[in-house]
Amino acid sequence: MTYPAMSLPVEKGRRRLGFKTRLLIALTLLALVVAPSLQLAPTVIEQGRDSGIFAYTGKVIAEGGLPYRDAWDNKPPGVYYIDALAFLLFGANRWAIWLIETISVFLTGGVLFALLSQVYEQRRMAWIGAGAFALLVRHPGLVSDTNFTEVYALLPQVICFWAGYQFLRRPERRWALLVGFSAGLAFLTKQTTVGMALAFIPAILLSRHEILRAKQRWLWLGATILGGLSSLAGAVLYLWVKGILADAIDATFIAPMAFHNWVSREPASFVDTLIQTLTASTAPVVIGPLLPFLLIGMVAAGRQLLPRRLEPRGLSATQTLMVWAMLTFWADLVVTNPTSRGYGHYYVTLLPSMVLLVVFSVSAIVRRGTPARLLGRMGRAALWMYLFLAVAGGAIGGTVYRLSTVDWEISGPVRNKTLTEYVMENTTPEDTVLVWGATTAINFQSDRNSPMPYHYGYPLIVPGYTTEEEIWQIARDLEMNMPTLILDSTMIDGDRIPPLDPDRRREWWAMGGRRDVANLGPIYQLVAKYCTFVREVEQTAIYRCQP
Repeated sequence: MTYPAMSLPVEKGRRRLGFKTRLLIALTLLALVVAPSLQLAPTVIEQGRDSGIFAYTGKVIAEGGLPYRDAWDNKPPGVYYIDALAFLLFGANRWAIWLIETISVFLTGGVLFALLSQVYEQRRMAWIGAGAFALLVRHPGLVSDTNFTEVYALLPQVICFWAGYQFLRRPERRWALLVGFSAGLAFLTKQTTVGMALAFIPAILLSRHEILRAKQRWLWLGATILGGLSSLAGAVLYLWVKGILADAIDATFIAPMAFHNWVSREPASFVDTLIQTLTASTAPVVIGPLLPFLLIGMVAAGRQLLPRRLEPRGLSATQTLMVWAMLTFWADLVVTNPTSRGYGHYYVTLLPSMVLLVVFSVSAIVRRGTPARLLGRMGRAALWMYLFLAVAGGAIGGTVYRLSTVDWEISGPVRNKTLTEYVMENTTPEDTVLVWGATTAINFQSDRNSPMPYHYGYPLIVPGYTTEEEIWQIARDLEMNMPTLILDSTMIDGDRIPPLDPDRRREWWAMGGRRDVANLGPIYQLVAKYCTFVREVEQTAIYRCQP
């Protein structure tokens, strides 16, 4: 069934670019993405904990296994299947992860450039936005490694903004569906990316956009909801068919809350979380220098909503987009740090709305009129210089520092952990290796599987979440599938997972290790019965086991 075309005004886009121009834009944007990404190349830095956990799970999937059942982790499935795709395309190695993430950032920058090219007549605004994004996403205050879920979620986030703008310019079911579908994909990659979905309808309502008076408004709302449900339902159906839906729900939603409440010893209040976000995290390092532009962009977006400025027919598509970006920024800021610990990579999800607001503020400042006249030529030059330093200082400085202080070659050896080499020299590919701790990058780097789905210890230690019966079952499963080696990295993995050896446990407790963990006695007994201490490498105790 077809629906009659609307009589709403359609905002004109820019003239289509020729092939050479588009190629030049793509190559320039690619250079902007690749250059600061070199600081995160596998030949420059070692692989971090989160990256190793995601990569190992992706490797298991690429080999025919399933997340949650064959390799347990507490994130939505998106990152694992992105990694699995990278390994199928480029091989199961760290360069594959670097490549897939660089491609993802490049595509995100391209979609953002396309969006801003439609919004502004001056193409330099599109370059400012895409360039700022490419540099900020590599800011050392946000990322110190590749393979973060937040970075992969950026592409569906920006697609959602782009599709939403197309819908605001020319409302059609396909754009409404894409808004919901891309928002669902973002959620399946990172749970805290719900801000743009939550803010879309309120932005339209506050802006009194003309679609509110169209007869098809409920049809479009339904299409938006259907789009979101379709991506979520597709993932749910896949997990159900594979028999791991209950495991996925438990791992993705129940386990993280139980773990974070245990780590914090008590639930973090909203006020504590907000204070942590604004003061004790690395977010102010990135957001602070851009705060003047963010405030100007928010004020400019908010002023449009004043009754005396809001025309009866409502705001235009561009104006509504900026209201949407403003609401999304605050929504993302509220939900992005539920643990009150403020890791830098949490705030990557703020970048799409941040960049839109920064570009909007710059356009308002340099637009012909009073602000431009007050600034004058020298003022505008100072403005551009400050913006460049605020956006590029971190990424360029971090890249130069890392590349100049590390002995590396782009085609040189990958920086794997020392223990990886030990494992590869002392086991065969058919052997299994259990990392007792949280350094499961060793499993991925050595291409040795874990003997159990819990390839790191966090899901086993939370009292109340992990029952004693489950611990006994895990011990029985390990006895049936005895690992060749056990690497106890708990002395360097924080204060949460206790060491296997009682003497090391007492030393670990004296250093502040937590005693209020689940009863791990069955696992301790299994190791004492079947495993022999071999040596210690980099504070990691190595055991060889015989069934």
